[in-house]
Amino acid sequence: MNRDEFFNVYWKCYRLLERDLVQTDDYVSIDKDNYNTFSNQYLKLFITICSEIDSIAETLCREINNNNKPPYGIKNKLVMLINEDSNLINYKVHTKYPYNIKNITPMIKFSEDSMSDWWNAYNDIKHRRYETNDAGRYNYTKANLKNVLYAMAALYILNCTLYERLKDSDENDFNPLDSILFDDRVL
Repeated sequence: MNRDEFFNVYWKCYRLLERDLVQTDDYVSIDKDNYNTFSNQYLKLFITICSEIDSIAETLCREINNNNKPPYGIKNKLVMLINEDSNLINYKVHTKYPYNIKNITPMIKFSEDSMSDWWNAYNDIKHRRYETNDAGRYNYTKANLKNVLYAMAALYILNCTLYERLKDSDENDFNPLDSILFDDRVL
């Protein structure tokens, strides 16, 4: 894959999902005070974003593994990526003005032994949407602003990671991945 293919295959999809998330701000402000707000729109976005995370993680694994078959399952893919770049779990992003949410670290809980809260919520929604927790809340209520925002941040980080892997040695460090939601990822 080259950078042009990356823009056509992954970045266009990212920008579409990002635009859809930003449009939800017309109804529910993207703000920490609204993190628990859930909706069918968030459910649709969450499932699509997490599916895209799985897809780009697989592509990254293929890039690392010289186009050999990647490991099965998102946990194994992410472990492979983290073993390749241990900083992956520490990357954080900040939302741009007017959202002002700092230090989103969506990958921090991924390891061989555990998954992030938002990925566990995704699996609950995907496989057990109608089940309830001890408090009697349905799993679909986990399709909330916080989980969608953290998943989107993870997708942004993975897109940046793939883009950098595709950089030729003679290219400059200019990063044209202009997010409308996030500042550049930082350690």
